[in-house]
Amino acid sequence: MNAGRDAGAASDTEGEVRLQATDLSVSYGKITALAGVDVTIRDGELVSLIGPNGAGKTTFADTVMGFLDYEGSLTYAGTEVGTRSQSDLVADGIIYCTEERDLFPFMTVEKNLKLGAFRSRDGYEDRLEYVYEVFPRLEERREQNARTMSGGEQQMLAIGRALMGDPEFLVLDEPTLGLAPVILDDISAALDRIVDEGVTVLLTEQNVVFALDHADRIFLLENGRLVKSGPVEEIRGDDYITETYLGGA
Repeated sequence: MNAGRDAGAASDTEGEVRLQATDLSVSYGKITALAGVDVTIRDGELVSLIGPNGAGKTTFADTVMGFLDYEGSLTYAGTEVGTRSQSDLVADGIIYCTEERDLFPFMTVEKNLKLGAFRSRDGYEDRLEYVYEVFPRLEERREQNARTMSGGEQQMLAIGRALMGDPEFLVLDEPTLGLAPVILDDISAALDRIVDEGVTVLLTEQNVVFALDHADRIFLLENGRLVKSGPVEEIRGDDYITETYLGGA
């Protein structure tokens, strides 16, 4: 898709609330990384956190996964994240594809994918076939070691491994960072398919154009604070967004 997920997309009033952050604050010692952030994500949505490097996007993603202590409230499916272990959150369907990718470089593509199926071995072959449909290049390189792949191919593998976990809620942290345009096309098509098949997605992105092309709603973070939020078409037409992040286009 190249104009946002307008047709059939979830709206702010549709779907059950999957993730709710209310007055969420996170600090690293004396440094405040998030301050009073409110974010709602409903079932079936793709919501994107945008903003410059250091805005707090990865901190938010890490907090969703239970890696960080926080103040305020952060609930997943109505349960406070801070009361759950990371393994509990994964068991509840949250799968995290980090910016670092966290691949096993000396293992093959297929072995990396197999490790992503730790949540459940049931249906492993079906999920593997699905990943190869989403990213045909991975099937072509199934016996290739991850360390010998290009950066774009490694990103495909990282997302593919996340999909092997059969996510209900997929957290993608900066998946397009540093990728060539031809790889962006592959990631773009995969993301549309993932959402169309019912997975709820939290996408953090510095690439505002990519986020606008795929999200239902946008939340802009700057210096750990929520500056703007709204449906994608509202954000697309915002003067501040246009002048600051789209080069005045």
